Amino acid sequence: MTNSSKTHPNSTLSGLSKRAFKQLSKFGACLIGTTVLCLGAYTATVDSLVQDTKIPATYKWFLLKHVPGPRIIIESGSNSHHAIDTDALGPALGMTAINIADNGGYALEDKITRLETYARAGDVVVLPLEWTFYHREKLTDNYVETLFTSNRDYYRSMPAVKRLKRALSIPPEKILGQFFTKDERVNLETESPAQDLFISALTQSTGHQSRVNSSGPGLGVAEQSCDDYVLGKAPQRSTLTLGKNIKPALKRLQALKSRGINIHFAWPVLTGDGCMNDPAYVTGFRTQIEHIVTKAGFEFLGTPGQSLYGQDVQDDSPYHITTKGADAHTNQMIGFLKAQGYGNSSEPLDIKTFARHRLLELELAQAAPITQPSLPVNQAIAMDDSDLRQHVDFTAGWWAFEPYGRWMRDNRAMFRVTLPNNLPENSVLKIQGLTKSGQPERVSVSVNGQLISSRMFGESTPLLVPVAKLPLGAALSIFIHLPEAGTPRSPSDLGENEDARSMTLHLQTIELATPDSIAPVLVPPVKQELSHIFSTRPQPIMTPESTAFKQPLSINAGCAVTPDFALPESSSVAFDKGWWDQEALGRWMKGREANFDIALPEAQTNPKASKYRLTLQGDFFMGRSQPMSFMIDGQEMGEFKTAEDGMLSATFIPAANAGTVNVTLQLSNQRVQSPKMLGLSDDNRTLTFFLKSVGVSST
Repeated sequence: MTNSSKTHPNSTLSGLSKRAFKQLSKFGACLIGTTVLCLGAYTATVDSLVQDTKIPATYKWFLLKHVPGPRIIIESGSNSHHAIDTDALGPALGMTAINIADNGGYALEDKITRLETYARAGDVVVLPLEWTFYHREKLTDNYVETLFTSNRDYYRSMPAVKRLKRALSIPPEKILGQFFTKDERVNLETESPAQDLFISALTQSTGHQSRVNSSGPGLGVAEQSCDDYVLGKAPQRSTLTLGKNIKPALKRLQALKSRGINIHFAWPVLTGDGCMNDPAYVTGFRTQIEHIVTKAGFEFLGTPGQSLYGQDVQDDSPYHITTKGADAHTNQMIGFLKAQGYGNSSEPLDIKTFARHRLLELELAQAAPITQPSLPVNQAIAMDDSDLRQHVDFTAGWWAFEPYGRWMRDNRAMFRVTLPNNLPENSVLKIQGLTKSGQPERVSVSVNGQLISSRMFGESTPLLVPVAKLPLGAALSIFIHLPEAGTPRSPSDLGENEDARSMTLHLQTIELATPDSIAPVLVPPVKQELSHIFSTRPQPIMTPESTAFKQPLSINAGCAVTPDFALPESSSVAFDKGWWDQEALGRWMKGREANFDIALPEAQTNPKASKYRLTLQGDFFMGRSQPMSFMIDGQEMGEFKTAEDGMLSATFIPAANAGTVNVTLQLSNQRVQSPKMLGLSDDNRTLTFFLKSVGVSST
């Protein structure tokens, strides 16, 4: 007889197995979840330690990210930084050339990642990679440590998946080290953070630098042969073979090539005695490299022997060459690229001028909202008084503090101050200092995008900025502009000393002064010499590249009638088709044609006079100067001529008794592009000519 109350042994085992499986599944799920959570936390920790800013960490990164294409890009380690003079390469080929080569110890994979991120169709990439790139797979300690500071752009240029992989490849001890040194690291400057990049733009605008004279052998160079220095001792050289990362790297370069980016390999420069003597890599390792590169569809420009130079042009290492050798190697590279079909008669971009404007824009974009103590009333804030600097934020366009003040780098700069509440309406912001020229210069001041004042400024002529009707209690953006100044020059340019910084105005004190404390100003405001200055409501400014317009319009005393000077809200000029919205300093033409109506002068000393002079001031987009023609009331009138003062001027005869004429401006061959198309910003407006002012007078 069977006892039904007892459980069958098989059933018991089955129940135990199910419970054990459930427990094991829960444990596995918890383990996986905990692992994912830990890895995520590790990645987030690395991410938080790497600075994320709009200002690139180095000037070479600025060149790659912001210089518009198509470009010739030299990418490798420091051998090419010294050896290929892009200042000469670009003009010789009629293309913009930039040298972004930085350090042979950085990761090849990450160098390709930044090309994937920032290279554009039509770019020509030349890779004179150091020999170590072809066999080294492990990240160097220096590269890992600098990913948190000077090489942060490498990390930030990666897509999320690659960033995750790179973060997980960093040893934990390196992360712990960053925690201990975090407070000691120099953080990105909050005031004028592009100062270092700006000096690089002035001294090595395309990224190349070589020394005229050798600085002598560096640490460990004189004690070993060139071959030992480059690839290690003989036993190590005899076993050289390609790294496992080379095939994946070549596949990624093939993908770049399919995007319309031209890729060329080259051999790195070596200088000095004892270079490339060991057949273990001269014929062995070299053959491996050439085979895999050519099999991937790429070619080498020249041979290793053509990149080998003598001891007389060695700088501090076999990889670094002096200016004499760099000139020879650059000429050779020009020949190689011309043989590939590159080269035209175009003018490359003036990178120095471009960088001056773009770096200021990046500083302005980097500026975060601030809360600052309001300016004290009737108390001069000296730039050398560190206790009072908290009242003035030097946001963009300045060099570092000096004992007696702070220099503007260029013709434009911005600082921020906060006005106190209950301020008398007739108070002024009094700015004192001097100009680099030593003579008073005209300065325009805009507050939050609105033109407020245009006066002379100099050592004995303080700038008085009225603050009536300005917002109180909130940080104001004070923008200083020198509208009549030319390209700023440095003491080095002027032969005064070796200081390579460009300088314009030197601010020494800022004071918020009430009416009863203001001494009489004997120098009157500058007369408005431009007929119609288009400055109304604040607008985002896309700064045009500087062209030939350096001086204000000077009224010819011989003219029968000089133009009337209208205020910005004057109805003397009415814009029609072809223009974008008003900006603080003018209006952009959308394309090759635009028109406006302008009133002719009413009073004439000669009633029979029927000829008028039309004068324009403005800048062409990206500095692309060209002839401009115009029509009056639909009738062709010819082209504007460039006057001695830099203005565009032309004469015309209107229809009889015309009080107003319609002016059509025409550009024949201006390329219609937007800053977004060129990779300069997110502005997708097509821009051609930036009209700052227009005047008309009878002749």
